[in-house]
Amino acid sequence: MSGLFNKSGQRYVGIDIGSHGIKIVELSRAHGRFRLQAYAVQPLAIPGADDQTGADPKSVAQALLGALGRAGVEARDAVVAVPDALVIGKTFEVQAGLSREDLELHVWLEAEQYLPYALEDAALDFEVQEHVSSSPGQVSVLLVACRQETLAWYQALLSGAGLKARVVDVQAHALARGAVWAPGPPQPLDVTGTVAVLDFAAATTGLSIVRQGLVIHCAELPFGSADFCNEALSTTGAEHLQRGFAQFAESGSGPGVVAILLAGAGASRPGLDQRVEAQTGIPTRVANPFALMDLNPALAPEALFCDAPLLLTACGLALRGFD
Repeated sequence: MSGLFNKSGQRYVGIDIGSHGIKIVELSRAHGRFRLQAYAVQPLAIPGADDQTGADPKSVAQALLGALGRAGVEARDAVVAVPDALVIGKTFEVQAGLSREDLELHVWLEAEQYLPYALEDAALDFEVQEHVSSSPGQVSVLLVACRQETLAWYQALLSGAGLKARVVDVQAHALARGAVWAPGPPQPLDVTGTVAVLDFAAATTGLSIVRQGLVIHCAELPFGSADFCNEALSTTGAEHLQRGFAQFAESGSGPGVVAILLAGAGASRPGLDQRVEAQTGIPTRVANPFALMDLNPALAPEALFCDAPLLLTACGLALRGFD
């Protein structure tokens, strides 16, 4: 959100807080190359909803401190994400070449129309996306907003864990950023087109359609990773997935899906990627955002292979620190 952009340092920790746990990724950068320094997956003692802001930030900070200590994280600058459900996003077009002051005025006028709460209660940020505009002489602007009290909760959480907020991002944006890095060897997928990210949980799967670094469509599908590993259920899971793709196509959002990335719990199950590819006919890979990065020699490659699909959003957050 606005006012949290500090450019110092070359080591950041991304913190993804979900319904069942906390995922952290620490990245450094030297000579233009990223290096995975540390990571951890820390379960929460009392699982809850994706929105943890109803909990005492001190209790969540204790779990975060445990994860940071166990991983040996050194970075003090952190990037954290607000759940999509707590964020209001709006894209609009303005004339290219506006001054910063005029652009901010447009943002405030747009926010005044769309926010269901007073502007003084809102934390606003915006980003110009010149490559997205379809009109000559215009640029697209992405406006995001959340309540100030939500932002304050995340700041209190980080402060309680001895961290400083470099950026407060949006979960969907972080996932899309991680997806750009995720299709590594042996045969990298084409991430310049439309990519579907399947984020598996125990009983449901999040479907995010990513194009040009943005999530343009999302849905929750009623199956988990185990369903695709069960011969009797895999056909049903594939039907739900094809229905999700059909809903995206009906939205008229442009070209269809050219690649699938598997993320979340169980995404690295042996043969799952081949089964999804066979059922959909779309090239499929297990997400590993660290495949093209250097690795801290202290990390166990076997464990990282299993954990990498869980860390897609946390990695996207850590990468945001370097922008």
